[in-house]
Amino acid sequence: MEMNLSVCGFNHKTATLNDREPFQLARSELQTATEQYQRLTGSLEALVLATCNRVEFYQVAKSKSDEINNVISFYRARGIDANKLRDICYVHHKTTTARHIFRVASALDSMVLGEDQVFHQVKEAYSAACAAGGAGKMLHKLFHLAFQVGKRVRSETEIGSGPRGIPGAALDMFKSRLEGCLPKAVLVCGVNETTEIIMAGLSRWGVPTYLTNRTFERSEKLAAAFQAKAVPLDKIHTIIPEVEALFSATSATEPVINPQTFAGFSPGDRPCYIFDLAIPRDVDPSVEEIPGLVLLDLEDIQKYLEISDQQRSKDIPRAEAIIEEQVKVYSQWRKLDQQQEKLLALHKELNRMRKQELERFKEGFHLSEYRALEAFSQSLVKSFMKLLPQAMDGEDPGPDSLKGEN
Repeated sequence: MEMNLSVCGFNHKTATLNDREPFQLARSELQTATEQYQRLTGSLEALVLATCNRVEFYQVAKSKSDEINNVISFYRARGIDANKLRDICYVHHKTTTARHIFRVASALDSMVLGEDQVFHQVKEAYSAACAAGGAGKMLHKLFHLAFQVGKRVRSETEIGSGPRGIPGAALDMFKSRLEGCLPKAVLVCGVNETTEIIMAGLSRWGVPTYLTNRTFERSEKLAAAFQAKAVPLDKIHTIIPEVEALFSATSATEPVINPQTFAGFSPGDRPCYIFDLAIPRDVDPSVEEIPGLVLLDLEDIQKYLEISDQQRSKDIPRAEAIIEEQVKVYSQWRKLDQQQEKLLALHKELNRMRKQELERFKEGFHLSEYRALEAFSQSLVKSFMKLLPQAMDGEDPGPDSLKGEN
């Protein structure tokens, strides 16, 4: 049975932050989203991948389908007007899909070239798809090869050197603006992998740090690990006068930082930098109108990274070569798998025909003769199945290929 592998999605290259924001999926939604997408499309296999800068829908279907309409229908079922997706989505099929996910897992297709986080996010998406029953034989093979590619690119090239991931890039960007002077204090909003990286970086610099989160107990636990102070979310305005930077990366669906947050703020000698690392965004854009505040979001970080990416980009040809090696591995596996599927189907059909023909002549033979004829017919089918793979590969099996058959 022919199976059609495809991916439909959008990312930072095809859509602005404003365009992507309404369609962002939280990583906690991936299992449910995979179940919903597979049920809606009737696909044999499905997987939904969501990172800070992309959402992608992988599927394996019995026949060709309209992937963009499938994704639009998925969002409409969630009450979201999704017509904009026609302008920002890309679609890849078969081997091109394999090449695409290999580039994603290798962080060659990331906003931050060589970022660490995307590899773990691909793993999370795969785990969610497995839990949802969405990953089958083809997606299992595809994503395990993607993990191999990602590991090889990181170990065999310099793609992963320098700031890797959005939080590392944000810290580098902040440090470059400090001109060697450490800030008095920094506020971090959110408890997750991104903020943990931010906290670790600030701790290494010896910067006094406050941490806030919707669940105070979680912020207390993470803050203790870095000798920081936890602050209730509704009290952060009380420490705003002390901080010279704020990093926010929560999973909130509405802004958690707004002009009221800075009611006690007064401009100092240096600007206070607000890094919004979330999507949907955590910081109300009107905050930038307050004198002394500088708001920077994911698109600003992308511009900053264009320079540092040039240093790592010299190893892109080597990374691309690794990817093409694995694309060939995938293509060969798929060819053999399809061949095996055809052979199994043919073997089943030949046995059906063999039994049907034997049944027609059953009454004309004694039992011993019938058993001999049945054994002979089974031997013929076995011999034919042995020759067929060579014939399918264009080889001449030759007369010796039947030797040893009884």
